[in-house]
Amino acid sequence: MAGRVEIVMEKIRIYGRTEYPGKVEAEALVSEKPLQGFTNVDPVQGFTTERLHPLFRVPYTGKVLVFPSQRGSGGFLKYGRGNKPAAFIHTESSSLNVLCALEAHVPAMTDFERDPMEVIETGDMVFVNADEGYIEITKK
Repeated sequence: MAGRVEIVMEKIRIYGRTEYPGKVEAEALVSEKPLQGFTNVDPVQGFTTERLHPLFRVPYTGKVLVFPSQRGSGGFLKYGRGNKPAAFIHTESSSLNVLCALEAHVPAMTDFERDPMEVIETGDMVFVNADEGYIEITKK
């Protein structure tokens, strides 16, 4: 008789503070470097245009964007038709982060009990439950 094989995906749950409510599950896109300003976002294509940034021209549309903070003018406010991240996860809060989440209508969280930048890698699946104040990471 053949044995049963079960593959159980481990999920890592981290609690934090909600900046804008909502629930979404999507693939993570991690930026080790802060993201900058109005002139460094292409809202139609949905990527950063900052030439020296590691995510230069990497599409963020529909991704859980994980980053340490914003710098400069916080250019996420400029979005094209649906070309926006699915959610914002960041380690340093600012009023710009909240304003961007409000403008984009995407869940946003910060102030985690554990640094999400130490756990989440690009390609991981992240369930953002900003309604209840946690994220769940499924490693790729």
